[in-house]
Amino acid sequence: MSIVIGLISHYKHNMALLKKVVLIDVVDPRSPTKDAIKELAELQALVKTFGGIDIANIIQHRTKIDKNTFIGSGKVNELKEIIRLKQIDIVIINAIVNHGQLFRLTQSFWPANRLIQVWDRVDLILNIFDRHARTAEAKLQIEIARMQHMGPRISGLGTTYFSRQGGGTGGRGQGETNMELMKRHWKDHIKAKTLTLKKLTDNRQRQLDNRRNNGQKTVSIIGYTNAGKTALFNRLTGKNKIVKDALFVTLDSTLGKLYLSQLNQEIMISDTIGFIKNLPPSLVEAFRSTLLESSNADLLLHVIDVTDDKMDVKIKVVEELLKEMGIADKKQIYIFNKIDILPKNNKLTKKYITNNFSLYNPLYISVKDDVGIELVKETISNNLLR
Repeated sequence: MSIVIGLISHYKHNMALLKKVVLIDVVDPRSPTKDAIKELAELQALVKTFGGIDIANIIQHRTKIDKNTFIGSGKVNELKEIIRLKQIDIVIINAIVNHGQLFRLTQSFWPANRLIQVWDRVDLILNIFDRHARTAEAKLQIEIARMQHMGPRISGLGTTYFSRQGGGTGGRGQGETNMELMKRHWKDHIKAKTLTLKKLTDNRQRQLDNRRNNGQKTVSIIGYTNAGKTALFNRLTGKNKIVKDALFVTLDSTLGKLYLSQLNQEIMISDTIGFIKNLPPSLVEAFRSTLLESSNADLLLHVIDVTDDKMDVKIKVVEELLKEMGIADKKQIYIFNKIDILPKNNKLTKKYITNNFSLYNPLYISVKDDVGIELVKETISNNLLR
């Protein structure tokens, strides 16, 4: 059973420049449809950030994933018709899908659109990263992550595309030879890029060590993507980084200074890449260099969108990623942002936060209305003094 929602019939004059996208989520039949729709909301936000038009969202209820196409032959036929009628450019599945399934899906859709692209969730995130990377370091990290994510698909093509090229002496097909050459080139390319990134990372670590040896205190702003980290960074440092209602606007770590009268000195504050759920380990590993500022910080400010109905889930995602980075035990302050748009009777929300997150000294702020910012500075000072 499936449900198609969110059909769009009116476009602005510049929409032709954007990609037309179909989103698919495969969920357990026991899951309520309203919960499945909420799950797709983040994927829709990612598509908006990428620059695509969300033509249709398809929620498919299945007890298990189809081993050949992930979504099953019936859904493939339904999608072919949507691709043809709506002139779809990209099909995106809200999951991490194996290379063989993605390739077979792409083949299945060729009759409807020979140029169709089929992405999983990681492909979408990597394409967004491509658009926002500015430094050589970030670009290298994305390239490595992309190769690691795409790499296994090379072997998946070996038994489909390259094997068609015919056999050779001794039963060793020309297609197999080409596949092995591609895999070797892929491994060598990753190795070379990783070595280049390591040099940049080592240089950054030396800078961090020098800063620490000179007594420089550092605070790192972390949190789920689009929680308001950059807005707080701007407010504390006086900088004017771009703030947008979009995911992954910040990709490279950015540094600013904040003078604290209690310490009688300036401290360094870093704004970092936002976290997001369902990231594969290879993607987290590729961005360790960017996250060095957080790993070496004296204090973490964990910014949380207090109005988000998935607040608890997103807090857990951040904490799990901190564990993967090996810094879960670092001192944190939970900062609940956007209290200006909480309902007037927000006592229940604050009571819930106090009962569940008191260990993290929760603070309530509104960067937009400049509420609670001085208390944030005071809390930073007190923690650094200790």
